[in-house]
Amino acid sequence: MTRREWMTGSAALALEPQAPPAAYKTYFGDLHNHNNIGYAQGSLRRAYEIARNHLDFFAFTPHAHWHDIGKYEHAIENKWINGFAVTRARWPEVVRMAREFDAPGKFVCILGYECHSTSLGDYHILFPDMDAELALFDDLKELQRFAKKRGCLMIPHHPAVREGRRGANFAHRDPEVSPLLEMYSEWGNAEHDRAPLGYVRHTEPGRWTKNTLQYFLAQGHRVGVIASTDDHLGCPGAYREGLAAVKVKELSRAAIFDALRSRRTYAVTGDRIALDFTLNGRMMGQELPYTRERDLKVEVTGWDQVDRVELLKNNRVIHRDFPMDRAAPARSWDKPVLVRFEYGWGPWPALGIVRVCDWDIRIALEGGVIEDLQTCFQSGPLDESRRDRLIERTERGLRLRSFTALRERIDDISTKAVVLKVRGGPDTRLTISLDAPARVSMTQTFRELAESSEMLYTGDFPKESALVHRLVFHENYHTSYAVKDTDKGEGVNWYYARVVQANGQLAWSSPIWVG
Repeated sequence: MTRREWMTGSAALALEPQAPPAAYKTYFGDLHNHNNIGYAQGSLRRAYEIARNHLDFFAFTPHAHWHDIGKYEHAIENKWINGFAVTRARWPEVVRMAREFDAPGKFVCILGYECHSTSLGDYHILFPDMDAELALFDDLKELQRFAKKRGCLMIPHHPAVREGRRGANFAHRDPEVSPLLEMYSEWGNAEHDRAPLGYVRHTEPGRWTKNTLQYFLAQGHRVGVIASTDDHLGCPGAYREGLAAVKVKELSRAAIFDALRSRRTYAVTGDRIALDFTLNGRMMGQELPYTRERDLKVEVTGWDQVDRVELLKNNRVIHRDFPMDRAAPARSWDKPVLVRFEYGWGPWPALGIVRVCDWDIRIALEGGVIEDLQTCFQSGPLDESRRDRLIERTERGLRLRSFTALRERIDDISTKAVVLKVRGGPDTRLTISLDAPARVSMTQTFRELAESSEMLYTGDFPKESALVHRLVFHENYHTSYAVKDTDKGEGVNWYYARVVQANGQLAWSSPIWVG
């Protein structure tokens, strides 16, 4: 019995890669992000420049209102109250900046803002046009009526905080304006109370079971999923903090809103995992009338080895596929391989050495072609004058300027990275040259990198260093398969897909409901 058969107890049919519905493409963005308009950090222009550099769409959502704010230790409520005043004063600037950067087809800007509520949970409000008004209400029903009138969406976030402590209160959710849940952000993962990447970064004590995605689904809520950063260092799309994926026919605000309303969405933590999931040909987020026979199809293309792809029915795994375990005796050099270059290790704070390290990186290929790439830029350190930027890109190489430091980072990780999808062979040569922080270089063949990772040092300990990870082959980062399920129709069923990469990055589809 194979590992797959043992874990699932049912057979699965391996298929050739299945194309998603032809009319749709997947785009990635951040729909919940903060800077110094409000009470976070970083300038507004810097945030838009960062977003445009690596995202398809972006909503800056300044902190705007908290109708039931209390009085707290050290009068910290003034931090919020003063931030709300900044948002009100600078709202015209927020609108102007969004209009300036908006470029449909290339980079879509969405206007919005955030409202807190101790009793009802936090929402960010997104506008379908560029004429957004800062409308603030003390009553949730009034805000929902306003949202319906204006065609806005209201997305609850950090839901797993306990109800009554700014956690989601789904008894008051209106599905018409809140079809989605932000299930992951820099707060952590709200899939369920024992899921990886828990709530550890804030004062609130972890995850309340009754405010997690799986609990909401079990209670009958038909809610789709996205992720976004909720970053407070003015860094949209910060790696490891969450991104929203939408399936649209074109990169426009109207198409994005159509995807959000239709729950044609999924959530990723950092790596831009490509995920397609259908049931009887219907896309994620859809609802089907009862049918006994269910044909589930999933296709995943990761940016690292994919540990497993799971299909869940009613919150229970019914099938697991393990691309990472696939042997590759004759490694598929006819398919692109993944090359991850990670940089930023340096002196830890205990040594008393505190600095920001600037990187000027050149990557060149001989005997290979770059088909695609992904940058992995995290939020810290905050620096108005510096930017993580892809300066040049060709089929044979790229130039990257970046900066790292052992401070203001998520999960105590100081590194950033770029991942290349390269069509090459065992004799392809990869050369990485640094102009900063030191003039050093290294060259490795793909044959060598297929066997072992390799380090690049910028000097003696404790100088910064970098790593070229071991190659990832197509059969280990891609999978496509189908599973058949039958049901007697005794109740509503919901299905969704979950992806777990070897490097800990995750993706979740919006559910599909039957019955």
